[in-house]
Amino acid sequence: SAYQYASYTPTQSPNLPSLTQQSPISQGYVISHAAVNSPPQQQAQYTASSPPPVPYSTRPPVQGISANYRSPLPPAAPAVAEQQLPASQNGHSSPSSLSGAQSHLHQHLPRPTAANDYQPTVPAVERTPLDADKQSLNRESRIPSQTPQPQPAQVTSLQTPNNSMPLPPPQAGVQQSDAATPHDPLAHLSTQMDHLHMSPPDRNPVTQPSVTMSDDNAPRPPPQIRATGLPLEIITYCPESRAVDYSLYWYRLPDVPDFLICTKCHADHIQPTQLASEFEKIKRPDDIFSSCSFWFPRVKEVTWPQVVRTGDLSALRSFMKKRHDVKACKGRDLTPASEGIKWFGMSNNDINGFISCEACYEDRIADTSFEDKFSLYREQPTNEKWSCDLAVPYVSRAIVKMAKRNDWAGFVDGATRRLSLAKCEGQEIQSNACKWYLPRRKIENMRACEACYMDRVAFTRFEDEFEAYIMAEGFDSYFHHMTQLWSCKLTETNLPLLWAMENAIEQRNWSVFSSSAEVACRLPRCTKYGFIRGKWWTIKGGCDNFDVCETCYMSILRTSGVGQFFEPAQRDPEATLVCDFCVSSPRFRQYLRHYAKSIDQGVFSYYLDYVATFASVPVCPGLNTAEKTNWWGYPGALFCQDCYLSFVADTKLGSFVPIKEGYDERAQICQIWSPRMRTMWLQACDAGAPGSPESNAKVEEFTEFANKRIKVYTQTVPQINFIRQMKQLKMESAMHQGLLSVMYNGMDGFASVAGTTDGNLHGNSQLGWYATEQGAQGAQMFNNMQDGFASANRTDEWMQIFQLQMIWKEVE
Repeated sequence: SAYQYASYTPTQSPNLPSLTQQSPISQGYVISHAAVNSPPQQQAQYTASSPPPVPYSTRPPVQGISANYRSPLPPAAPAVAEQQLPASQNGHSSPSSLSGAQSHLHQHLPRPTAANDYQPTVPAVERTPLDADKQSLNRESRIPSQTPQPQPAQVTSLQTPNNSMPLPPPQAGVQQSDAATPHDPLAHLSTQMDHLHMSPPDRNPVTQPSVTMSDDNAPRPPPQIRATGLPLEIITYCPESRAVDYSLYWYRLPDVPDFLICTKCHADHIQPTQLASEFEKIKRPDDIFSSCSFWFPRVKEVTWPQVVRTGDLSALRSFMKKRHDVKACKGRDLTPASEGIKWFGMSNNDINGFISCEACYEDRIADTSFEDKFSLYREQPTNEKWSCDLAVPYVSRAIVKMAKRNDWAGFVDGATRRLSLAKCEGQEIQSNACKWYLPRRKIENMRACEACYMDRVAFTRFEDEFEAYIMAEGFDSYFHHMTQLWSCKLTETNLPLLWAMENAIEQRNWSVFSSSAEVACRLPRCTKYGFIRGKWWTIKGGCDNFDVCETCYMSILRTSGVGQFFEPAQRDPEATLVCDFCVSSPRFRQYLRHYAKSIDQGVFSYYLDYVATFASVPVCPGLNTAEKTNWWGYPGALFCQDCYLSFVADTKLGSFVPIKEGYDERAQICQIWSPRMRTMWLQACDAGAPGSPESNAKVEEFTEFANKRIKVYTQTVPQINFIRQMKQLKMESAMHQGLLSVMYNGMDGFASVAGTTDGNLHGNSQLGWYATEQGAQGAQMFNNMQDGFASANRTDEWMQIFQLQMIWKEVE
């Protein structure tokens, strides 16, 4: 991004849009859309939850839920003005309201990633647009404004237990309040008779629309995951941007085969329509990456509703074909011009340097009310690297929400604020270094910096569960916060709490997150350094080499509904153990892949069986050597246990290798881990039946190439590693000399200021002359530092490494 990020500063946040007073009924204050600071206002209580996909993809909102209608309600009683929620007494203020209503889950409901606007659709109801300053963007229980009447307001603030959705307003002309009824005694008496059900029956009664109000705020249980059985026909959740590399069923249009739709999106949006027969069902094999393309906001909320209304798939086909040729968003990574990405910017440069890649523009901006606010950006220079600003989670959700409301000013204000915040590193910083958000219902040590609050909480149903922390004024408070170190608990590296937050949103239950946070915030963070004297869990039946820490068990497994498949484990209290759900654990990626597969297909044995098989198996060393271990394969073409079990054993020749579990104390390398060697092995397996001349010829070709490969390895890879290690040592030595130089120069300065020099000059013509011996020594060490850095970056050594790498790549 051309936008320059600002660092954390202890100053107060810049003022965002001004506050405007609500209607006389509420007597509260709200801030315009995307603002982050606002005075306290009445908040609706609610619950929620959602299991996360892996980690940290942008979660765009999904389509709002339609509601049906009941018979008209009795006239509303005179409304009692809402009471403004008193300000918190613990030094907090309410956060901004940034998001609209919600979305839904399970087999018949789309997965919520951010709260949705409440949009009743059956039958149509005439409603006036809500004023931008009167409507909070994430009020979970929000009453749409009715058409203004010339009489005093009769709106009743309806709230039900568990924060169920408020009843929609009656249709115009179906029901009127008493204040709007003409003062005709007979008409008034007739109205009362109707309410008492004493009026004569109508000969031709009009059938009133029936209503079944779906309580979208009601807590939902986690998905039902079985221990064993057949996989679900419809996956539990849409994978969204997550690429799936295991076999699943997908839907597609026959003439656009690369635009895939997951079974969840098909069941929720396509199957109930008359267009379901236009799509074909296919099964993708293992080891081929597939992802759902229906979850894009443009498809789900704009194109598909239009297609259903018209019964014409032309618009969807056009988008599918165009989107297939657009390069995927690279996220927040800097992208060079050589990638050939097309960029879009704001036509009036409302946010200086704001740009969006073509993929995000097509998915979130095109065909919305904001489309005319953007235009093609200038061509990217070859010497510059840009990043997409819509890849920021808050910005990607905000632009979809604000576009529905046509609130461009609100989006600009919120996005400007978010892009001005520095990236959260999750480290301890001074408590007055940034703005913090804390849960309204106190959770010890639970804090979120402003950037992470906007990315993880804003525009979700839990936005109002947090409030801004306001420091008290005065020097004592300033000094206290200057000496206090706080850390953000919602940083992107704190996977357990992020997972718990997603599960809580999915399940619409705040207690899912709060109970996990209470445990996670009092325990050390799950890191690669591990724990001692902690509580551990493992799979049922026991597994000595698989351990899950208390934080991950409470925040990930329990909230996902799979806690019953684990049991407490007895471990040596003095042994340092690393949790297998830590991103630094050796098999984190493999475990995570099978965990996602089990959740998607509703059968947890996929994960349990993999853990039981591979937990005690050493991880493949790759380019490194392994000693004193077991090997499989052929002489000169050895396979490690990990590669044999995960790849070779399932092939035709897997059971015909001559070496099986052969022990060798010497240092050996695995020959089957690389894609090239695996391709050659599969070719040998496909050559013919095991033992046939064709198969034997291919196997011999494979082993000959493996022998050649290992000779090249011994001549190149160890030498490359040696040169790099020497360069690293030189760099470390040079840095050490630089630190010593600073120390000695400081000693020289103190002695000169204090007047304790001996009156002689020290040094030589090359170093220069100094008042003390320490000054000369510091100059010498500074020269040593420069020489060390120059030696560590010698061009001839880098060229030697490059040449050796080219030789190795010929066989790799």
